[in-house]
Amino acid sequence: MSKSVLVTGATGTIGRDVARRLSERGVSVRAGVRDQAKARKQFGLNIALAPFDFENEKTFAGALEGAEKVFLLPPLLPNQLEVMNVFVDAVKRAGVRHIVKLSAIGVDDETQPTPIKWHGANEQHIRQSGLVFTFLRPNSFMQNFFTYFPPRNGVIYLPWGNGTASFVDTRDIASVAARVLTSDGHEGKIYTLTGPATLGIADVARILSEVTRREFKYVDVPEAAARDGMIQAGVPQWQVELVMELHVVNKQNRWSAVTSDIEKVTGTPPTDFVQFARDYAEKFGVS
Repeated sequence: MSKSVLVTGATGTIGRDVARRLSERGVSVRAGVRDQAKARKQFGLNIALAPFDFENEKTFAGALEGAEKVFLLPPLLPNQLEVMNVFVDAVKRAGVRHIVKLSAIGVDDETQPTPIKWHGANEQHIRQSGLVFTFLRPNSFMQNFFTYFPPRNGVIYLPWGNGTASFVDTRDIASVAARVLTSDGHEGKIYTLTGPATLGIADVARILSEVTRREFKYVDVPEAAARDGMIQAGVPQWQVELVMELHVVNKQNRWSAVTSDIEKVTGTPPTDFVQFARDYAEKFGVS
């Protein structure tokens, strides 16, 4: 069997882009997926599919067979750290040469919210495994504004106060991952991936208004109201707690730094929020 790259989380926003970009580069890609029918609709016949489920360790060996490199996109699970560490052990046993982990900004902070602690502990587990690694640490995604906290009737409700972040486009994250997986010199490297500017939510609303010619506003909601809203929407309690921890960090401006790592790796500057808004205008009600 020829050497290939296993992409986990391949039907998600980032994983899908990584798999496609690798395929476009002529790489033998294997998408690890739970839902074969959904994946086949997304990828057609261009990308090989492998049955894979982070919660089923029995699927690991088959998906990893013959893989030279792995893109690890962590699953959103309450036992995420345990699951990722078990998978890393399987990657080691399979003789994979290089693992590229999608981590998160803030791993080196003195105090970290729980999801960042999980990433840090998994990074450490990878280091201790002896695997060749590259860690990608992105900031909050621009795409979150139409996935996790989309505007409702033109209003963005978030408990961020005047907090800011250097939001990053997931397409840029995928570009970095594809470049790292197809070129040398990234072994042992850590890349912090941000957009080109620091923005508050009021800035986001202003840009969306200018680009779409519709009115968008930001309402800073109390943390208790944000928590209750997620619970009423059916978000699991464990996930609510994780999201609220992240909101607190963003309200404190702790992840507002801008880096040049995307351009360093890809040779192209990161996408700014204006371009993002133009590209995804239909997501914000523009036909």
